[in-house]
Amino acid sequence: MNIATATIALSIVIMLCSNALINGFKSEISDKIFGFWGHIHITDTKVLRTSESVPIEMDKELEKAIGELNQVSFVDQYTQSKKTTNGGVTHIQPYTFVPGLLDNNKSWEGIILKGIDRNFNWKQMSHYLLEGKPIEFSDTIASRDLIISAQTASRMQVKVGDALIVHFGKERKSVKKRFKVSAIYKTELEEYDSKFAFCDLKLTQEILEWSPNQITGYEVYLEDLQDASYFADIIYNDYLPRGLYTETIQEKLPNIFEWLELQNINETIIIFLMVIVSIINMATVILIFILDRSRMIGILKSVGSRDWMIRKIFIMQAFWILFKGIIIGNIIALALILLQRYGQIIRLDPDSYYVSIAPVIISIYPFIWINTLVILVTLLWMILPTYIITKIRPVKVLRFG
Repeated sequence: MNIATATIALSIVIMLCSNALINGFKSEISDKIFGFWGHIHITDTKVLRTSESVPIEMDKELEKAIGELNQVSFVDQYTQSKKTTNGGVTHIQPYTFVPGLLDNNKSWEGIILKGIDRNFNWKQMSHYLLEGKPIEFSDTIASRDLIISAQTASRMQVKVGDALIVHFGKERKSVKKRFKVSAIYKTELEEYDSKFAFCDLKLTQEILEWSPNQITGYEVYLEDLQDASYFADIIYNDYLPRGLYTETIQEKLPNIFEWLELQNINETIIIFLMVIVSIINMATVILIFILDRSRMIGILKSVGSRDWMIRKIFIMQAFWILFKGIIIGNIIALALILLQRYGQIIRLDPDSYYVSIAPVIISIYPFIWINTLVILVTLLWMILPTYIITKIRPVKVLRFG
């Protein structure tokens, strides 16, 4: 009985911990990507055919209209049924991109400057600022503040407050600008930390020789990631002028999101295997009970007990073992999840996993549905082994018992 209880508890611990870990990975990495990119990009259609920045005109009325989008009803193009989005647009901001070369008089480093303005969504990005402060914007002149990654700061051997020269190529001539490092960030998304820095949008417009109303595009933030494709279609069809198009972050960065989807498959396989283990374990326990109590079954049958009544005795006994295992498993799983959440015991290589500490999410819903699944499925399969009781003949058992 103790071995059976321990096996059930271990299965519950593995299922709950894997669920908390996988959901933690998905949430943490998604938040980093959205903090960096938003959920939907609005750009000129020409960017599909060229690697250079193609300007679009800033449109305050368009910004306001998209920024005020709340829950929207739409017709699903596949099912033709009417649906409503889970949430609405929370933020919209302009941005520009311009490539350059960092110069600290000792080495050179390629970089892409992302131009932002005072409307930038610092709420998302502030979680990843290690030191320093956000860019100080001015209404009159372009700020020379520069936010670089910890990776870039280490390679260039600079810190907050140091000066950096950035060289830009424009029509076969070199233009250089002097910046001051105002902050250092770290998202642990190596692919982006090594390439991007943030500066004033006005300065990038000057470098690109664009007018104050020209930008690369808009980033749109949503309440719910699941609404991204719906809002992309709605914005494109109902709000954008000709020549502009929308692209979701899933379409822009498919590799990362495909990797995240693979984690769902891993979770499903783990839960399926653990449920199978629980079923086999409890079925074995019931069979052992029946074989061990065969004489008792014969006596009960000889005094008139019905098969189903005898079967219920063994099912209730097995359920008690299952119940104890589930309770113990839940307690251990919750303790381990809390230990990782606040003690940060398990550490990872951010180059491989995009996070340095294994993230976990504490939620009551996985505890409810995983426990319910185990109880229902295991109980259903516990009934089958007890069918052997109907084949036991009192005369044979009592004669040889």
